[in-house]
This record gives sequence, structure tokens and C-alpha cells, in this order.
Amino acid sequence: MSDTKFDLVIIGGGPAGYVAGLWAALRGAKTAVVEKRYLGGTCLNVGCIPSKALIHCVEMLDMAREGKRFGITFGEPQVDLDKVRAYKDRVVRQLVSGIEFLLAKREVQIFRGFGMVAGPHSVAVQTESGLLELEAGRILVCSGSEPICLPMCSLDDPRLMTSDNAVSLPGPPASLAIIGGGAIGLEFAYIYSGFGTKVTVIEMLPRILPTEDPEASEVLAKALSRRGVKIAVGSKVQEVEDTAAGKRVVFECEGECQAVEAEMVLMAVGRRAATAGLGLEEVGVAMDRGRITVNQALQTSVPSIYAAGDCLRGIGLAHLSSHEGMAAVDSALGQESHVCLDCVPSGIYTVPEVASVGIREHEAREQDREVTIGKFPFSALAKATVLNEREGFVKLIADAASGRLIGGTIVGPKATELIAEVALAVQRQLTMQDVADTIHGHPTLNEAVGEAAFAGIGMPLHFFS
Repeated sequence: MSDTKFDLVIIGGGPAGYVAGLWAALRGAKTAVVEKRYLGGTCLNVGCIPSKALIHCVEMLDMAREGKRFGITFGEPQVDLDKVRAYKDRVVRQLVSGIEFLLAKREVQIFRGFGMVAGPHSVAVQTESGLLELEAGRILVCSGSEPICLPMCSLDDPRLMTSDNAVSLPGPPASLAIIGGGAIGLEFAYIYSGFGTKVTVIEMLPRILPTEDPEASEVLAKALSRRGVKIAVGSKVQEVEDTAAGKRVVFECEGECQAVEAEMVLMAVGRRAATAGLGLEEVGVAMDRGRITVNQALQTSVPSIYAAGDCLRGIGLAHLSSHEGMAAVDSALGQESHVCLDCVPSGIYTVPEVASVGIREHEAREQDREVTIGKFPFSALAKATVLNEREGFVKLIADAASGRLIGGTIVGPKATELIAEVALAVQRQLTMQDVADTIHGHPTLNEAVGEAAFAGIGMPLHFFS
């Protein structure tokens, strides 16, 4: 029989939970991870990884179609959807098995079942064979998040998808209405339009990607429109009705009632913390509208219970969840820890990609902060010209008085990779001059970051506005 006494018991095996388990083991703690469904959580199984695998397939399809631009001619590419799905599933299986291997090598015990907090030092696990109780010196809740569904819809409706099942690539349908113009909705707009689906995106706020830089939103909106994606902004969904051929989404736009008919609907209006049934409130853990409340050390109102990841806020950023999981472990084991929420990068994996970190320009303006902007377009960059991916820009935001970088936005090729340098600069409080003084390789896309910094210090090199 498995041992049931641990230094740390983690509820949830997603990016926060499994990384926390590995980190705790490295710290010498006897650790258990309780997972109800699959290791890797939403991100690895039905989120970040499978969606990026599908995006890669669409990118390959685009490259084949555009080969003639480079003097290379193909026939019209053929898509075998069964093989596309098999590729996506193979990627997921390989990475899940990797996690299982690492946890086993670090001697982290895995319990399959639904974990509930039974007390300050007790976790009850409902397994297939019955209820099992684990004794824990400390408990870390990493229960993740779940998709939000509008009140007029039902997740049981076979013609309604969320991001969790959209990665299965059903069909794909001839037409798709996506409710929500954030990162999730736009990534699936790119995927499904790439496979030939007629896509309409309906966003309640005045622009897509409402939390990102308005200029980035504009660039991406134009790119998606060229792919045939129709975008309706400032549009509030009133009803989702059944039709003989699928669904009819009724929405209000500028005071007028409009509608779009589609074979299927994708609900992409956000995610919420998955905390129901965990027994948290019963043991005294403070909650805020379903989200777990923690202090800077990621400790809840019950001193022996910690929490990390999406269950704190419902926002699906796997990399933030992993870092919070590690920080929570350090706190639980009596060590100092800190997660800098001012320098968490975000990414949207469309074409072009969009990435940002820290404060966006419009946020700085709204806060009446005096800032200096350094901006450089990919249209003036050699490597982007070589790749024929000249759309977009790098924008750096610095405090005007100190020159210290406080944020940045990139829209363009490999933006989600390039943002790492900006994130490091923000975290280490580097200045625009520091980035300009850094030698960037040539020819690279990363040169655009250095060029933006030169523009930010008033010495633009390869661009004249």
C-alpha cells in the first residue's frame, strides 16, 4: 500500500502543480500530486500545446501555399485531418509521458482521483477504488481553471465548443462563430480559418485583444481580415439560437440587432478558477467570487494551505502558474519567495504573433505616466524581409525620468520568443540605453528590439519616420 504521509500534498497536476511537485522534490520534500484527470492540466492536454501544434500545421499549410513567392512551386496542398489530429495527439502524449517520467525519477507520488481539502493537514482523494486520506505537513492547491459559458448556452450542446474541445478539430465545420476576441478566440480563428472554415469573431469591447496595445490589435485585425475572418467589435451577444443547419448568434452592435449563422459556435469569453467542491471554504480558506485569496507568499488564510496558478485569478498563463507553484513551495518550506507580477509576458500565437510584458503604452497614458517610447517596424528589418514577414513592430516603454524599461509590446514574426529579452530587461530594471548598448546578432529578428531601443534614446539607426 502507498505511503499516505507527506511533507507536501499538491492538488492538481497542471503547470502549477506538477512543476511545484518537481521543485518540492528538488528541495528535499516528500511530495505527492493529486490529479483527477490528466497530468499537464488544461495547458498540455487541451490548451497551449495542442492548439500550438494545430497552429504549426496551419503555418506549414500557409508556407506551402506561398512557396511561389520564393520561386518554389507546389501543387495545391492537401490536408489529411486525421493525420493532423494524430500529430497533435502524439505531441501531447510525448510531453505527458515526459512529465510522468520526471515525477517518477524525483520520487513524487501521483494519486489519481479528485482531491479535496479535508482539514488544515489532510487531503481526501476520491479514487476509483474508494476514498483515500493523505496526511500533509503543507497543502498546495493548484486546481486550475475552466471555460466560462454564457448563461444562454449549455456546454452539453454538441454544436457549441469551448477551447477544451475545439483542439479536437471537429469537422472542421464549414462555418464557425467565435464569441470572444481575446487570445483564445483569435488563435482558434487563425486555426479554423486556415483549415477552410468561414469564421466570424464577435467581441463585446471596441476592439479585439482589448487588453493589448491598440496598435497591435489593429495589425492583427487587418491580418485576420485578409485571411477571410470577419470581425464584429462592440457587439454584445443577446441570444444563441438553434437553426436547421446549426446556430444563429444574435448580437447588438451600435444599437442595432444583427445576427450571424454558423454550423458551430466556439465560446471564448474567458476562464474562471476551478475551485468548486474542493472543501476550501469549509476549512476556513478565504475566497473571492470563487477565486482563492492569498498573500504575497501565496499563503491562504489557513497557514498550512497555499495556492498557485489559475485558481487565484482564472487567467490561463501556464508560465505564471509554474513560477507561482515554485514560489509557493519555497514559502511552504520556510524560504523566501517572490513572483514579480509586473513582468509576466503574454503571447498570442496567431500570424502575426502578439506578445507583451509590463505596462502597455495606452495603460501608461491612462495613468498619466511620463514615458519614453522606442518603436521599430519589422518592415525595416533585414531578417523580416528575408522571411517575407514584414508586418508589425517592436515597441518599448520606459519611464521618462529614469529611462528604466517598464513594458513592451511586439507584434510580428516570433513575437512570443522575442518578448523574453524585454521581460528580462523589465525584471532587472534595465534602461533603454542598456538594451541599445547590447550587441544583437545580425541578421536576426531580435535586432528589432535593439533598434527600438536606439529609437527610444533618440538615435534611430535603420528607420526614418
